Amino acid sequence: MAFTARSEGPWGGPALKAALAKLEKGWPPGLTVLTGDDLYHLDQAQAAILSRLVPEGAGSFGLSVVGEDGVTTGALVGAARSSGMFATRRVVFLRDVASLVHMQTNLRRHEPLAAYAASPGSDSYLIVRAPKLDRKRKLHKLLAEAGVCLTFRVPNNAAGFKELMAEIGTMAAARGFKLEERAVALLVAACGPDLHRIAAELDKLALWRGAGGTAGQAIDLATVRGLVAGSVQLSGWELADALTERDAVSALGAARRLLDAGDEPIRMVGGLASRARALLKAKAMIEAGASPQAAVDAARAWYFREGLSAGVKRYAMSELLAMPARLFEADRTFKSRSLDKGAVLEALVLGLTR
Repeated sequence: MAFTARSEGPWGGPALKAALAKLEKGWPPGLTVLTGDDLYHLDQAQAAILSRLVPEGAGSFGLSVVGEDGVTTGALVGAARSSGMFATRRVVFLRDVASLVHMQTNLRRHEPLAAYAASPGSDSYLIVRAPKLDRKRKLHKLLAEAGVCLTFRVPNNAAGFKELMAEIGTMAAARGFKLEERAVALLVAACGPDLHRIAAELDKLALWRGAGGTAGQAIDLATVRGLVAGSVQLSGWELADALTERDAVSALGAARRLLDAGDEPIRMVGGLASRARALLKAKAMIEAGASPQAAVDAARAWYFREGLSAGVKRYAMSELLAMPARLFEADRTFKSRSLDKGAVLEALVLGLTR
């Protein structure tokens, strides 16, 4: 069977390194499928593979891109097997697996693709971009199991998030500046593990630093909070953080900024509920004898792990157990009464943190 690099590592970063290392030794001909929800590393792998397989200046003679219109598996394989007049190597790139169509009555519609994956020829390459694969579907199962399947996943454990934050630091350094660790954590909290969005925010920070930032000095949390787009997401993060820190003043300030920005109070309640669940789960596990790290992993709280470990000490278990009822009552009030929503939200924040 051809080389496979499935998602057995913690996330897409190591998967990309493995793919690039393999690429240096020569990419195997035949079917290559790129899948997973870490689109940043998937895109990098895609660009690197196509760049290596298609000689510079080859243009349409060396690469055929399909997918704008529907294409059958038979036509796709036919394109991959055809020989070019001006290029010995044949490279076909399907930009979206959703473009594959078939006749529902043809029970053998996937046979051409399976046959191609088993015996592609020495100079034929078929690259399929398929971020989402549903193995319950026969075609998707075939794509996941035949030839080369590269899977890029967002981090799903503490080690992966640690490597993600390290990569963000490397991306910042490539733009000529450093970030404090809490500033990196804030970017992850605001953007999630989406490195495309984080890269865009790093570009803004690079422009700020060039326009008036202090050279050689790491960009801190306050600067990131002030410069990253929108501040609504960041204020939501601040609100949840203030709950964790049991800081009523900061919580009220963040809530009022969200209200002034036009954010819906019911969304803020959702963010508070998520943080309250993390606090409650971590507190219960620690009181049952689990380590703080195990509690952080169970709560999936890697980007605010230190805050959560400290936060569980600020609340008694009885206070955390009372939070769901407070949050539910606020949610019901927003939906069923004509009271001032801002006043209800502020009362909720004070009730949770005082």
